[in-house]
Amino acid sequence: MLEIISERGGLWAWIGCWLTQFFYYPWIGAAILILLWLITYYCLISLFSLKGWARLFALLPQCALLYLLLCLGYWIYYIKSAGIAFVPTLVLLYASFLALITDYLIRRFLHHARWWQPYLLFLLSFISARPVLKIYSVTMPEKSFYSELRMYRAVEEGRWKDIISEHHAIAQPTNLMVVYKNIALMHTDKLQDMFKTNNCGSVPAPITRLMPADTLQIHISRLAAPMVYFQYGQLNYAYERAMSNIVKYGLTARDIKVMTRCAIMNQEFDLARKYISLLKASIFHRQWANQQERFIYSSTLLMQSDEFKNIAPLLTDEPDNLDSDNGMCEQWILNHFADLLHPSNPKLEEVIITTSLWAKDEYAFDVHFYNYVNAHPNDAIPQLYQEAAILLCTREDSPITLDHFPFDKFIADRYNRFVNDYNQLSAQRLSDTEMSKRLHAVYGDSYWWYYYFYTDFNLY
Repeated sequence: MLEIISERGGLWAWIGCWLTQFFYYPWIGAAILILLWLITYYCLISLFSLKGWARLFALLPQCALLYLLLCLGYWIYYIKSAGIAFVPTLVLLYASFLALITDYLIRRFLHHARWWQPYLLFLLSFISARPVLKIYSVTMPEKSFYSELRMYRAVEEGRWKDIISEHHAIAQPTNLMVVYKNIALMHTDKLQDMFKTNNCGSVPAPITRLMPADTLQIHISRLAAPMVYFQYGQLNYAYERAMSNIVKYGLTARDIKVMTRCAIMNQEFDLARKYISLLKASIFHRQWANQQERFIYSSTLLMQSDEFKNIAPLLTDEPDNLDSDNGMCEQWILNHFADLLHPSNPKLEEVIITTSLWAKDEYAFDVHFYNYVNAHPNDAIPQLYQEAAILLCTREDSPITLDHFPFDKFIADRYNRFVNDYNQLSAQRLSDTEMSKRLHAVYGDSYWWYYYFYTDFNLY
């Protein structure tokens, strides 16, 4: 608190930070903000003696502040100004209220009034607030930005069905939305449906810019890396990313929650108690902290929890492993699991095979497929693995052959139809985009379509 207040504009930043927590429930935060805007509106009306339609001018500052908030977009992850949602409103309220009181006192006791007096007083009051002004050029964010926010909240709360529903509602998901979707499939034992549920991610458009011409660089490592790493059982990376965010951008409840989860999973209970005590001091995270505290005192409750059951199978035999991910969270996840050998349980086995297909790592899939078939000689090969094997066995260096493995004839015949349709469309000299659309209607749920037509595999 003292560290924030000691800086320029620190009082407004501290009050803004305290009020920001009420956005945990969006309607409460919005109600507080609207109330402050209403008070400011009436202060401006009284200060400048606005009558009739002229009162509309008193709404301009509030409209500008609303536009700023709606257009922040991905800047909310990168702006280091504390309490950004409330600070401009608090400064405006302070300036208008102080100017109004001063103007009243001057008129009442000094009997001195000039037409320019309210304007001068408002300007002086604004300067006395010592605001820290930063200029941003912003535009309205895309729909996917709000979907990412909702999906993160759902991941945090383990609402896997809501994540899938949110993903289906977006025609062109971002890479981060695809990661969230695959986490939901992983924890509901449905990773076989990875390519039946639009696995083609995209890079968010540079929708916000810092003046004058520096484009905002968006990275999954900043947006959600601590939670993504945690959901994939990479506790050291989750903790390191959360701590880096706190050092660079300040303390946030979501990073503290990830570190609490990691500490409990690592059985570092003294460390977990420190984070829990911080969360208990908040208004809206106290209940969550109390729930986590129970796991410290009861290993039975911890092992019976859904979160432990989801994460424990993904933990590797190298608990102290930690190297650099070069700021590329998704790339690290893909490479790490595609390169893993000898999985210790069925869930981890499924993750490494599907991840190698997600990354289009042909060699890794060959190895994992061969190991899978040898480990399950009497089991039917899942449809997704068959689709990939039939496709990739045509490579000269592939160890997979149709004669040595029990492939389903229906899948093989469907692949032959896909190849024939592909060749026919190619003979018509159609563009890749047109071919993609036509084949998607029939084969969009197959790995073949993803392999051939998802070429915009840009990681960020």
